[in-house]
Amino acid sequence: MPRLSHLTVLALALAAGSVIAAVLFRWGATDAVGAVLTMGFIVILASYFDLLFERTEERGRIGAAFDHLGQAHDRLRSDADLTRRALVELKTHVDDRITARNDRIVSEVKVLESLIQRLAMSIADRARDVEPAEIEDDEELAEPYPDNVVAGPMGPDDEEMLETIRRSLEDNRVDLYLQPVVSLPQRKVRFYEALSRLRSEDGTLIMPSQYIRVAEPAGLMSLVDNVLLFRCIQVVRRWAQRNKEIGVFCNLSRETLRDANFFTQFADFMRDNRELSGQLIFEISQATFDDVGRTEDANLKLLGEMGFSFSMDKVTNLDIDVAKARHYQVRHVKVPTALLLGDPDDTGATVHPADLKDLLSRFGLNLIAERVEAEREVLNLLDYNVDFGQGFLFGEPRPIRETVLGVAHPNLAPASLAKSRPRAVSGGR
Repeated sequence: MPRLSHLTVLALALAAGSVIAAVLFRWGATDAVGAVLTMGFIVILASYFDLLFERTEERGRIGAAFDHLGQAHDRLRSDADLTRRALVELKTHVDDRITARNDRIVSEVKVLESLIQRLAMSIADRARDVEPAEIEDDEELAEPYPDNVVAGPMGPDDEEMLETIRRSLEDNRVDLYLQPVVSLPQRKVRFYEALSRLRSEDGTLIMPSQYIRVAEPAGLMSLVDNVLLFRCIQVVRRWAQRNKEIGVFCNLSRETLRDANFFTQFADFMRDNRELSGQLIFEISQATFDDVGRTEDANLKLLGEMGFSFSMDKVTNLDIDVAKARHYQVRHVKVPTALLLGDPDDTGATVHPADLKDLLSRFGLNLIAERVEAEREVLNLLDYNVDFGQGFLFGEPRPIRETVLGVAHPNLAPASLAKSRPRAVSGGR
């Protein structure tokens, strides 16, 4: 209840004093002077008590204000302590992140230095002793590169090409191209396949069909594959931080799985990058899965235990051991469209190609049709319930910087693109 104002109290006291003085004067208890003095005393007494009550309330308000300030001070000191502890924790976290990042960078540099040194030593030891040779029709090497690409004579001699390869890898002139893998029938980009290309000092692209001609006879393809794989994962790791919804297929060769020295370092590197397990999918050839040795078995299981999954590619026949593939954490099977839609008697499978998807689905595997180049093929693939499609019809490979920045995002390319460009860049390394 609000307190009465000074004027109100004074008016009430004056009224009360007047009434009392009049009564006393009327009854003869006092004369006129006494009555006036009585009225004045009553007014003064009322004013005194009013001021006393006001002073008491003032002290109460001041005390409450001090209490509030004390509580605010306590809260501020508590917040300051929490802020100080948070800053200490943040500094510790940042220091740990910086230390971990520095350790990771040092580890990456050591791996790259080791690979480049081995590559340089191998080139120096073998380049002069190697006779120029063409790539043999080995199923492991022929499949990544189309049948119509033939290793012919090159401008620079073999020794110069080997030196160009070494310099391109050492100077980080490795371009990563991404080709989209779309869902069917929606044609929404769900994955990308990572394709590596080398660049010479003048900016000329060195295609796999060029450097394999020299590197394979020199026994250097294992080293080249390892360096390209390592570069690919480095770039994908940076790109994946910006887009966590789309997976990336990255080639993992049989030679890499068998290279004990490199794979030990590679496994440590991937262990530090487990966060990529949901986005990075390693591609292994069908021939590798069909002929898994003890070393490959142990290394595949090691990556699987880290949470990484695999895709089977370079499929040459549909006689696929689906249970074995699932055992090795295979989640996707890539089949060339020509093989899937071709003569069923030429597939080598015990089931009709139209039933392949049902077989894979029982084991939780997706079917990806690759090298799709015409709309009529899509119609047939839909009849086969294919999950995903890849090929020039859906998008050509583009440098990762264009894909990430959206300069020329590969959506649905016209069917004529398949005729106007060589098949050498539709899949492969």
